[in-house]
Amino acid sequence: MTEYLMINHGIGAPADWDTYFKMLRDHNHMMGGSALEPVVSVKESVFSEVSTPTITGYLLIQAESLERAKEIMALSPVHKAGGTVELFTLVRS
Repeated sequence: MTEYLMINHGIGAPADWDTYFKMLRDHNHMMGGSALEPVVSVKESVFSEVSTPTITGYLLIQAESLERAKEIMALSPVHKAGGTVELFTLVRS
């Protein structure tokens, strides 16, 4: 199994998350994750509440292949709601 990081930009329908998490757990894909509070960034020593596309949360998943990880990503409530989900393969040394 390969590990993947899914970065969410957007919020899916709350009712969809329980179903999605259950599917991930039932198929042994879920490894962890969290919603994120609004970002605080630093630029030239100035604190700001504004950033580039806001990351709203992340999931750590495992899947048999990149193709399967893409299928899992496509079922995400964020993706289904029109948000953006990025998928990264984790490289372990």
